[in-house]
Amino acid sequence: MHRLSESQCTSWAKLHQRKVRKNLGQCLVEGHRSVTQVLQNGQISVHHIIVSMDEVEDPSSQLVPSLREMGVPTESILLATPTQCKKLSDTPSPQTVFALVDIPEEWDVARGFESLVAQSQSLVLLLDDIQDPGNMGTILRSAIWFGVDAVLCTPGCADPWNSKVVRSLAGALGVISIGQIPYEWVESIPESHVLCGLDMAKEAIPLHSVDWPSHTILAIGNEGNGLCDTTRRALETQIHIPPARGSKPEESSHTPGVESLNAAIATSIALYGYRQKP
Repeated sequence: MHRLSESQCTSWAKLHQRKVRKNLGQCLVEGHRSVTQVLQNGQISVHHIIVSMDEVEDPSSQLVPSLREMGVPTESILLATPTQCKKLSDTPSPQTVFALVDIPEEWDVARGFESLVAQSQSLVLLLDDIQDPGNMGTILRSAIWFGVDAVLCTPGCADPWNSKVVRSLAGALGVISIGQIPYEWVESIPESHVLCGLDMAKEAIPLHSVDWPSHTILAIGNEGNGLCDTTRRALETQIHIPPARGSKPEESSHTPGVESLNAAIATSIALYGYRQKP
């Protein structure tokens, strides 16, 4: 095993910046569980595993032996000082293991939809300026759990490879396809698919009453503003999640202190509702 150099540490610490991640095509995965799952999933390329010297010197630690059992070459394991680990981490309490990985290629939207048509049914999530990394991570986890085929992100979305998003995914990197689209993409979606969206409009259909199309694009709006005007105008079906006290969007005001659901929670409920269709 080799020591992590100061130049490597300084360079990789900059991966907390979106621009640097995009330019280098790499990101850091932090924490025992996340690193282990990334290695076990085998979905993305892992360049180096960085391990704290404190971890290596701990006689009770089985981390390095377990890394070797998973096939990590000794020369790919780098030893870091606690100070270097703190520099690499973006959390108040730095973890003792990191992985330097390649960011998967973006989903080719045009070709992707062509392949989805061959399926009997498909579901694509369209995230319309989901800005909070925590929400982004939770939505991606739910998308994986409920078998979403792909996720589309508009320019105002949080970076899917933001460190907080990566932590939320807990190692499930590369498991789901993620593509980037301009806002105007919704004006010319593939004819094979129907654009639906969560919305609080009076004409929105309750989730339990939706007749889901075989090939669906489900749009989720921004945490504070909901769907942008361009997306809302393009919707063929508006859907709302009714509160306990009513079945209409306007009746949500009858629920004391709650105007709407968190974007990530609403997405999870909508995906569950979709999976209940015959």
